[in-house]
Amino acid sequence: MSAGHTILCAYHRRVDPISEAVARSRAGRAVAARNRYQENPWSVRFPAINGSGLHIVRRGTVWFVPEQGRPIELQAGDIVFVPRGPVHGFSNAPIPYGALSSAPKTPDLENFTVEFVSCCYHLDKGRVPETFGELPDVLTLTLDDQTDPLLRNLTDLLAEHATGQGAGSDIALAAVVDLLLVHLLRAWQSEDDRLDPSIAKAVRAVQEDPHRPWTVQQLSDLTHLSRTSFTRRFAAGMGETPRDYLLRRRLDRGAHLLRHTDLPLTAIASQLGYATAFSFSAAFRREYGLPPSTFRQSGSVS
Repeated sequence: MSAGHTILCAYHRRVDPISEAVARSRAGRAVAARNRYQENPWSVRFPAINGSGLHIVRRGTVWFVPEQGRPIELQAGDIVFVPRGPVHGFSNAPIPYGALSSAPKTPDLENFTVEFVSCCYHLDKGRVPETFGELPDVLTLTLDDQTDPLLRNLTDLLAEHATGQGAGSDIALAAVVDLLLVHLLRAWQSEDDRLDPSIAKAVRAVQEDPHRPWTVQQLSDLTHLSRTSFTRRFAAGMGETPRDYLLRRRLDRGAHLLRHTDLPLTAIASQLGYATAFSFSAAFRREYGLPPSTFRQSGSVS
């Protein structure tokens, strides 16, 4: 086996927290909008959401205004990422959050001096991915064509699909947001972040065989650890118990299938390893707070 092949195999097998985070976000609705302003002063508020959002400045200078802390000046080409969706806003000047206007946004001005595009994955129910929980409340990045030339292309595509016009825009928007999250998380990912090899092996097994009805005992056997030791080390590395991880991952997959496919409930339950649609529905309701049928009806992408 060549060295190159060995490297590729190692890359394929390693635990990928970025894929985990983006896959979890897909249970939500991708939403995007343009924001355009011409005359000062102007300001706008964004409410808190159960999800993650980002804003990309395409023209002019704006100030990002958090609820707490100092405003941040942003120029064209800057991106601001709010991993856990807190309240925040924007203004033409560094004003306090309490001074922001609640006036409607102005997306369709023909003549404007400021434009930024906003998008988010809005999770109707469920939790923001743990990977996002490890990030600061606000992250900023400046587009750099040298280090990531594709990122600018993605921001252009986001602006194009933010209007929601054209056949297939809903699907295209979700795909663009997925790719943007991947590139942004890559930019901020710490090279020092390493997972316990035994736990990585267990997580990798679940990733590679997601339809298998894994048990905690099977995973601990796979790592050659006692169930107690495995559970302790898994919780330390992943921030949740193995049982909670398996349940969450299974139900997140179910939410994605409900949101993005027409599969009947029995087929989804079977794919996820549940014996009956009833048992899946009960587990889903405990996690998401509503039955699968209601989640599917209320979550159509618009």
